[in-house]
Amino acid sequence: MYLTKLLMKDFGKFHNKEVNLKPGINIICGGQDSGKSTIKDFLTAMIYGVDRKEGISRVRSDYERRKPEGRSGYSGSAYIKKDGTNYLVERSFLAGAKSTSVLDVNSGREVRLERPDTLVGTLVDTGRNTYKDTKVITAEGSAESSARAADGLKKYLSNIIFTGSAAIDKKKAVEHLQKEKQQHLPKPLIRRLDELTEKIEEFDDVDDKIAELDAEMKKLDEEFIIEAEKRKRVARRLVENEDGSVTYQNNDNVDDKIKRLTELRESYTPIDGGPEVVTEKITDKVPVILLTAIAVILLIAGVVHILPFDPLVRKLFVIITAVLVVFTTIDGLRIKGYFDSDDDIVTPNDEEFKKVLEEIKDENEKKEELEFDMTFAKEYQEKKDALKEKEDVQLERRNKRAKLRAEFNSVFKKKSELEDEIKAIDFAIAKINQISEEYKKKAYSEFLVHVSEMIPGLTGGKYSDIDFDEAGNIVVREEYGEVMLDSLPRRDIDRIALAVKLAAAKYLAAEALPLVIDGTGELRAEEPRRALINYLIRMNEEQIIILTDDRKLAPAFTSMGVQANVIEL
Repeated sequence: MYLTKLLMKDFGKFHNKEVNLKPGINIICGGQDSGKSTIKDFLTAMIYGVDRKEGISRVRSDYERRKPEGRSGYSGSAYIKKDGTNYLVERSFLAGAKSTSVLDVNSGREVRLERPDTLVGTLVDTGRNTYKDTKVITAEGSAESSARAADGLKKYLSNIIFTGSAAIDKKKAVEHLQKEKQQHLPKPLIRRLDELTEKIEEFDDVDDKIAELDAEMKKLDEEFIIEAEKRKRVARRLVENEDGSVTYQNNDNVDDKIKRLTELRESYTPIDGGPEVVTEKITDKVPVILLTAIAVILLIAGVVHILPFDPLVRKLFVIITAVLVVFTTIDGLRIKGYFDSDDDIVTPNDEEFKKVLEEIKDENEKKEELEFDMTFAKEYQEKKDALKEKEDVQLERRNKRAKLRAEFNSVFKKKSELEDEIKAIDFAIAKINQISEEYKKKAYSEFLVHVSEMIPGLTGGKYSDIDFDEAGNIVVREEYGEVMLDSLPRRDIDRIALAVKLAAAKYLAAEALPLVIDGTGELRAEEPRRALINYLIRMNEEQIIILTDDRKLAPAFTSMGVQANVIEL
């Protein structure tokens, strides 16, 4: 993929600025503050959009740095060619009116973006950070010290060697995971589990004690039943040994029956040693009963005669009253036995009387349990209540143990979850180290070989191989041995950094995207300049865009048989 045209309608210092590009070498030449870095940022913005960070850093974001001053617009377009198809990409970068469109120029159809505000997934696969770390090279030296420049290069080189990406710091990643691991260590939970275990062990005897108390209560119940039956049998034997008296019965119904039988027996008196006859009362005589009935009828008739009733009503009332009194009198005489024959009246003898008493006693024994000594029952209940109180204490202890066990299970679950997370962190660290070793082996066999090949030419033969010492510092080989990178002059550090980044572009790039080099000021000498051109030619990139103020660079390409597309700013 390469760019054929850039149109900066309103971007940075440019207004309707058009830049035509070609595949191969493109040299954009201009002096200081001519807008070279602005073109680099515009090229990246057309593919990935413009960063706009919030907060303190917002004033230094790409959005703020490249927003045009004094103009309301903030937009641009670019023509891109990929796999023989031309695309027109148009963007508005203005906050609140941001938009991106992609047009297939060949077919005239608009291409739908896979992701908003970026061509990733639509025309490119490489992410913004990877592209900027590998394909966008800033070679101009800055005002920072040699030590800081060496430290920045050390981080960049270390990341590539150990992670295969300039943006991923293996050391920081592992340190972060180690910190997470320390935060997930379940030491407080382990201490709490130990405390809970000790407390739970204090209740180890509770189940045995409850079982013992249950056994004691069961035994007490059995003893009570046996004793109760024993006393009941004793009480029954005492009744059977009595001489016929019924005073042992504490049953009101039986006493009432006996009383009535006794009265009935005493109502008969013997006459001349013959059969017993009933002694009559005055109210049992027939004349008295008849006179009483007549008196009642006359009384009612008198009352009715006094009252102001109709004569017919009076007669009916008296007749009805007379009938009722007659029927009542006849029924009374029947109950008294006046209509019975003399053969129906039988006086019970002593033997029959005792037989009735025996029947009453048998009936009572079936329906009523004999009372026994309630002192024994009271003692039993007191013993059982005491055992119950002890059992309640043990049940409370068991409830406390259950709560402790519930807390133990909850804490243990949390501890297990933390341990699982620690295992996951350990696995991640081990995996990072494993992958890092694989990247390291590959980097030492390929990437560092490319860097070491470039360093002699770009440094004029002063330095050769690059490596790390035991302390993790970058060292390069010179004529008399190894020397630490941060001890070199700043110009040499920048040349070595250019070698590293060119090698990274070749080593890490997985997609054909434009290679952008911003600045070649440190390569004005003939030998370093020719070495750079040789390496760029050997890289065989589809498109290289060089932003420089070195006006001798284009003729140098021409002298080496390479025709470059030169754009003057």
